[in-house]
Amino acid sequence: MLLTEDKEVDIFVASKIGSFKHVKYHTDSSKNNKKCIENLVDIKSLQKDDSITCMEWGNADQTEILLGRANQEIQIYNTEGRTVTKTYTADFGTGHLVGLGRCKRKVIAALSAGVVKIWSRKEECTIETGKLDRMRVCADDPTMFATGGEENDLKVYRIGDETPIFSAKNLSHDWLQLRRPVWVTDLAFVPGEGGNLVAACSRHGYVRLYDSRAQRRPVINVDFEMAATCITPSFDERQVLVGFGRGQLHLVDLRRGKPDKGYKGATGAVTDVAVFPRERLVVSSSLDRHLRVHQFDTKELVCKHYLTSKLARVLAQTERNTPLLRTPDEAAKTEELDEMDQLFDDMEAVGETPIESDPIPTKKVKSNPKEDSDEAIRNLLRKTEKTKKKREQRKKEKKAKSVFHNA
Repeated sequence: MLLTEDKEVDIFVASKIGSFKHVKYHTDSSKNNKKCIENLVDIKSLQKDDSITCMEWGNADQTEILLGRANQEIQIYNTEGRTVTKTYTADFGTGHLVGLGRCKRKVIAALSAGVVKIWSRKEECTIETGKLDRMRVCADDPTMFATGGEENDLKVYRIGDETPIFSAKNLSHDWLQLRRPVWVTDLAFVPGEGGNLVAACSRHGYVRLYDSRAQRRPVINVDFEMAATCITPSFDERQVLVGFGRGQLHLVDLRRGKPDKGYKGATGAVTDVAVFPRERLVVSSSLDRHLRVHQFDTKELVCKHYLTSKLARVLAQTERNTPLLRTPDEAAKTEELDEMDQLFDDMEAVGETPIESDPIPTKKVKSNPKEDSDEAIRNLLRKTEKTKKKREQRKKEKKAKSVFHNA
């Protein structure tokens, strides 16, 4: 029998109600259970507008997580200390947060109304970009970031410049000479290209690759018949993983310009995708409240967790491991309650308490089946006769009140 070494993958998941969880995945499937899931935020303190809309790593060591909420609150969570170290308020515009990032000591935040702000202790800068659905910071060059939204095509900016260094141009009109609509829902910088290659997906179903060195129009365009919701770079060169609103997750090869693989299992819209290069795993979250882990090469669903709330964002920690707050021995003694169980346990009991009294002994009487059936028939006949009399009485009263009868 071949024994394989068990390896751990740390996954951080955010939901639409504002909860924030840490999930530890084991390559040994027998160790994956509810004890590997822990809440990092007290769910009792959550409000209606605490939904997490964006989540990104705050540093290269992956010890800080940037959390953006619908109430314009920005939190920096430390994975080692398990606490929120800093909190900011993005009150420089309207709308919810659609993107976060850091460049050295500068924080970059974008609001859905179309305002991007870069600030530090010494200086700050505000850029108007138009209506936004997503803002991403380039991992290769943190001084660059890209934006896109509804009827607001891809734009690439450099920190310090208020004008974009690259503005995408739409494709030419279709065969009916109609303009092609634009709606960028998510975008990703292709790693290892220095920020020159950017892939974007749309609610109108296309996935496009832009090369700022070649032309403004996309160099590759792949059309789908369903809305795309999220995109992330894959393991191989010029390949991206794209999630769709119908619950489908596809690998798109941008070299050949067509979809390659499909990963099944989700029944709700895929909200975010992350990859773990060392084990070649694909982690996805969806609105059906499940977190799924697929094997990239075989497309096999190796793990699935139900997390009780609609999932919004997911991050896979690739640079280090984060231990659980409770050890396995402590988790075995006290079973961890999920969110709904904890809420029901805290509710007060409603109603009067029964008065305790000595029970009165009752004699068991043997019943005759034939007598019981005869009695049931008699009760049914009595009930039918009463109903018939009531109907006749109502008819007489109605007739007496009738105008024509009195005339």
